[in-house]
Amino acid sequence: MGRVTDVGTGARLLFASSAVGLLPLMRRVFALRDGAIIGFVPNASFAEPYGFANRMAAPWWRAHGLKVRCVDLNGRRARVAAMLRGCDLLYLCGGNSFHLMRCLRAAGVVPLIRDLVASGVPYVGESAGAVVAALDIDYIAPMDVRREPAATLHAARRASSPTRGLTLTDVHVVPHVGGRMLGAAARDILRLHAGEPSYVPLRNDEALVVEDGRMRRVGTGSRIARLL
Repeated sequence: MGRVTDVGTGARLLFASSAVGLLPLMRRVFALRDGAIIGFVPNASFAEPYGFANRMAAPWWRAHGLKVRCVDLNGRRARVAAMLRGCDLLYLCGGNSFHLMRCLRAAGVVPLIRDLVASGVPYVGESAGAVVAALDIDYIAPMDVRREPAATLHAARRASSPTRGLTLTDVHVVPHVGGRMLGAAARDILRLHAGEPSYVPLRNDEALVVEDGRMRRVGTGSRIARLL
């Protein structure tokens, strides 16, 4: 459990339930200095009513010395790819996992993100961003609603989108364990997959670090995150 997939053992991954209190840990784990360029992908947050809270991490980090490059996957493909390249760290924020994976595929950046991670660019996934790093994201259905594009006169509703993830790791992060808002869904997921060691529960004040093919759980020390 905790190995990376074919992106290589040099991949540096950090998975968390919440961005609250995460910055000090990111600095410590990845030796981030002021001026580091963060590729902040907000698209998961656009599909949820609470998404503005996920996006608040970007201005907070700017105020603390990081250069945050907001990469909206709905932009032109060439521009999206250009913005992702040259980042010191990739950050996929929380929201709806199915919406995020659909946007990643539509933007054509799944191979690029895998290549960047394989080259050593750190990947940080918050909630949905952590979920999509797995081999498959169907397991998160009790927590995230599948929001498929609406049918139109010219395009009938398609069957459910493929649920293959970025396949960065064989771990299935189960975020928000014990949380006030999504804790019940997290509990249901863990019950469905009881005894399966690849399903890793994370509280809102915890993170999972995967480096050199090894995994360790760490606390962010945030009392606020623990209350979410």
